[in-house]
Amino acid sequence: MPAHDIIDNRIARKGFDKDYYAYDEVFDDIPSTFTIKETSEYMDVAEITIRRWAKEGKLPFQKIGRNYVFHVDDLRKLKRKMSRKSITG
Repeated sequence: MPAHDIIDNRIARKGFDKDYYAYDEVFDDIPSTFTIKETSEYMDVAEITIRRWAKEGKLPFQKIGRNYVFHVDDLRKLKRKMSRKSITG
């Protein structure tokens, strides 16, 4: 699911009682880490791309057992960086 859909869904769950919501009001229930599947949905790329980025060192991760875990803050930073590159060309 693209990031904007995730945001829309979270806001919809909160209702539209007010015109403005603080960041914490919308995102207070987001976990601090994502799985590969959640990461691929957030970044809007295939799971194999997330695995490749992790192995190439482009995306920091922790390995818990056989599972890759990605910190949401790292994902936000990478997404902003990618967004700036696409804007500037």
